[in-house]
Amino acid sequence: MASSSSCHVTEIKHDVFISFRGTDVRKGLLSHLKTELRRRQIDAYVDERLDRGDEISSSLLRAIEESQISLVIFSKDYASSQWCLEELAKMIESMEINKQIVLPVFFNVDPSHVRHQCGDYGDALAKHEEKLKENMLKVKTWRSAMKKAADLSGFHYPTNFEDESDLVHGIVEDIWEKLSKFCPRESNGLVGIDQNIARIQSLLLMESSEVLFVGIWGMGGIGKTTIARAVFDKFSSQYDGLCFLNVKEELEQHGLSLLREKLISELFEGEGLHTSGTSKARFLNSSIRRMGRKKVLVVLDDVNTSEQIKDLVGEPTCFGAGSRVIITSRDQNVLTSGGVHQIHEVKEMDSRDSLKLFCLNAFNESQPKMGYEKLTEEVVKIAQGIPLALRVLGADFRSRSTIDMWESALSKIKKYPNKKIQSVLRFSFDGLEELEKKAFLDIAFFFEEDSKDYVITQLDAWGFYGAVGIEVLQRKALITISKDNRIQMHDLTRQMGCEIVRQESITNPGRRSRLRDIEEVYNVLRHEQGTDEVEAMQIDVSQAIDLRLELSTFKKFSNFKKMPRLRFLKFYLPLDPETERSLMPPSHDGNFWYLGCQVPLLLSVGCKELMTVASEIHVKCVYYHFIDGCSDPSRLNELLETSTNFGCYAVETLLRLSMTLNASTGHLRNLESSDMLDQQFLTMPDELICLRSTYYVKLYKKTTGQDTKLHILFDGFRFYERVSARELDKAAGVRGGMMLILYCTAALFLFQLLERPRQGWGTLRKGLLWIGIVALITYLLMRT
Repeated sequence: MASSSSCHVTEIKHDVFISFRGTDVRKGLLSHLKTELRRRQIDAYVDERLDRGDEISSSLLRAIEESQISLVIFSKDYASSQWCLEELAKMIESMEINKQIVLPVFFNVDPSHVRHQCGDYGDALAKHEEKLKENMLKVKTWRSAMKKAADLSGFHYPTNFEDESDLVHGIVEDIWEKLSKFCPRESNGLVGIDQNIARIQSLLLMESSEVLFVGIWGMGGIGKTTIARAVFDKFSSQYDGLCFLNVKEELEQHGLSLLREKLISELFEGEGLHTSGTSKARFLNSSIRRMGRKKVLVVLDDVNTSEQIKDLVGEPTCFGAGSRVIITSRDQNVLTSGGVHQIHEVKEMDSRDSLKLFCLNAFNESQPKMGYEKLTEEVVKIAQGIPLALRVLGADFRSRSTIDMWESALSKIKKYPNKKIQSVLRFSFDGLEELEKKAFLDIAFFFEEDSKDYVITQLDAWGFYGAVGIEVLQRKALITISKDNRIQMHDLTRQMGCEIVRQESITNPGRRSRLRDIEEVYNVLRHEQGTDEVEAMQIDVSQAIDLRLELSTFKKFSNFKKMPRLRFLKFYLPLDPETERSLMPPSHDGNFWYLGCQVPLLLSVGCKELMTVASEIHVKCVYYHFIDGCSDPSRLNELLETSTNFGCYAVETLLRLSMTLNASTGHLRNLESSDMLDQQFLTMPDELICLRSTYYVKLYKKTTGQDTKLHILFDGFRFYERVSARELDKAAGVRGGMMLILYCTAALFLFQLLERPRQGWGTLRKGLLWIGIVALITYLLMRT
């Protein structure tokens, strides 16, 4: 619990300084005290020199000044040491000048003997006076310090304690309480964690005698370890055995066997730590037996596999009643598979706490300095509520002394991520399988905020097993799924993905697997720098760069021929009346481009008004064509008439349309999937019946107030294998919506049976049973 800063003029480096007489307490009380302080993560300064002489060193006096608390152990021969008395005088001086806390411990000593310098203390001081006749002022200072220390509230042994163990416990608890009050959480960087602690406390069920495993889950750098440590410190006094293990770090250094031994040794307060051979085996066997009678608090921090949980702590029955095991992990599945009863997900900090945490690290105060407010807001925005990023960036910007340096550093981190932050975040990426890594990088580059279903379709098309990959990324906290089923990724995580790809070839973008920076894309295409390493590319003209890609650049297909592994090309063509900034010749802000058979997928987004189709454009051998946000595709049929070789065609988010598809739709014989959102169809266009390859049609809410002829609408789907209707508007009514869904489902069973009679009577019986149920429900709905 060592402090990194102080409210005092002197920088605090230690929690507590211990002054003692070695011959009296070194092998007994002091040894036990050090063990307990270390177990509670309290930083204690102890001078271990056996022969300290008479003159105290300046470094020792400085250590007293740099401590939050001074603990003086008055034992029988304490006053006989000039060294000890010098320490005592310095402690009292620090108390009076710097408001340092001094805690006296009267160990087998009467406090009145210290206060009045009688008994052994009187004899010792008499000898000092005899020896220091020419420096009586020093002895007088010692006497004064003794009296002042004896007047302080402290610990009297054995009067107030049953044994030394009870004394040690009382001393450590008092030190802990004083440190907690003296240095509030915010001064230690523990900003905004109270809500997390309260939530975990509720999961721990402190009053229950059951043995519980509680998990803390979240992305790297989100504060799992900090929160676990705060919970551990808060409740440690309520347990008989304690252990906090950084599993990942210590497992790499020492291995599982030594880590298990350390866990058992700490739970039994250092027993068996230095044993070996038969003695160690005997200790381990006895400790496992005794563990079932001991109430313990264990934290396993940064666990990667459920096997690590089972190897280290086994089953809950291994521990005594009321024991708690807290486990932190980046992978939710590790916790659920490891037998964790309750899991707390750590979320990003809110903007207020983010600002405070950054400022504490950047300015050593909770508010930004005058003149740095806007720059501070920009840096905090980059961190997006990740405590690690806020601390690291705060420390980095703290060293920048001018606004110009801040602006320069800000520009740098926007383009090149901080290495410390990236190293923490990348650990989750490194733990992925190869296909999962590819899926992650594709999402980071191209698919953030896209529909989950759409992304799964894309990943499946490339053999990445999209549903599995997205599930893995989600439970490893690398992505999240929004309420409207869109994939979201933290900016720092996305930046990590981009940096991983940049490291594939720092100086030559043409040798990277993915490209999205418009300047790099421009150079690769213009100068024909593409290689067989390039798999996917995004061309986004909305990026703030004044480039002109001539038509001839795309007519020269040699630049694409150098990229034989290119599987994905994404255009983003925003509304922009200035032809000088257009990626291609404009057709009222929307264009499609001929790429030939080498590119199996063309994704064109940002097309708002597809009014014309340029004569140079020929779309063929395109696997998946996507039109997003097209508000007036009046020329869509013209495009479709020339596009007879689609493998899969999806028209999504055709907003506010009242569109009648003409006969050209019949050219799309291979159409597999069609999404129609907000369609104002009153009847199903007959032309869609021609789409015999279509197996999946999705209907979304209808916004018109007119009465929908649902049975007529459905009639057009009689050839389709799967029909999904959702969010039909209230005008049609819940009853009508239910009827449509039930009717569709039952009819599809019948159609499948007619078309696939070989499936047997078992399937037929199920289908007939379902049709009967649907008929009954339909009848009841019609009567209401």
